[in-house]
Amino acid sequence: MVSPLGAAIDFLEAFGFFDIVLPFILVFALVFALLEKTKILGKEGDEPKRNVNALVSFVFGLLVVAATNIVEVLNDALPVITLILVILISFMLLAGSLHGDKEFTFAENKYWRRFLTIVLFFAVILVFMNFIKTDSGNTWLETFWDYVRNNLDSGPVVSSVLFLAIIIFVVWFVGYSGGKNKDGDK
Repeated sequence: MVSPLGAAIDFLEAFGFFDIVLPFILVFALVFALLEKTKILGKEGDEPKRNVNALVSFVFGLLVVAATNIVEVLNDALPVITLILVILISFMLLAGSLHGDKEFTFAENKYWRRFLTIVLFFAVILVFMNFIKTDSGNTWLETFWDYVRNNLDSGPVVSSVLFLAIIIFVVWFVGYSGGKNKDGDK
């Protein structure tokens, strides 16, 4: 026997709540927040043009909902992103428990903050690559991994890895050696 809450979830799913309404609200909210923050579509005095921002956000939300493959990727990837967020919060709880009665922040742990930012950035990219499919039915991550595995000793892969390592080193070198102010702090 199905519980009343289970029946309500089944009704919402049959109604299209998870495939249309929630993705629309998510895209609308994210685009609207971005447009409000950046004020890219203009300002009225000191305030952003809310009517224009809302209209553009509405159009973006409708366009995303109309593209069913994008909605499918969002519906598949966002639970995994949420799991990654739960793992991060669990890590912060464990790390915070070692600080005694002091408040735990990443402000005093800037290297951990940078490391976790980089790890989370790549984790989110890998999650989305794992759910976006090519025309052949493989995911982008499977296609990328197969290419790297089959061409690991070839010129393009080795040169790409070398080029990426050089870029990371240059960014690190410029960021840490030339980016200090007169007090020596970043």
